[in-house]
Amino acid sequence: MTEIRINAGKAERIITQMLRDEQGVHPADAVALAAGICRRLAMAMPTNPSLGCCRIISKEPPDADDFAIAVAEKLNGKSERWNASELWELVYNQGRHLRMS
Repeated sequence: MTEIRINAGKAERIITQMLRDEQGVHPADAVALAAGICRRLAMAMPTNPSLGCCRIISKEPPDADDFAIAVAEKLNGKSERWNASELWELVYNQGRHLRMS
């Protein structure tokens, strides 16, 4: 299902303008109708909590040695041990700001 996100005030203005221009509704009536439509749409929106507070990764990095070596190889082409826990902590702490798609 496609999700549409639009500011309620902007939606109300668009609907009001459509009612006036396309249906010939009196301006005051168009405003009232648009407000009612927007109110109903807002009430119909799901109230499930967002996934913004969910974590899908562990706080601890996977097998610290293997992870540290893999990170070092990617970052500087060397296989020396590197303190990858700092990178993992950064990913963990900032992960909630990443897009879901």
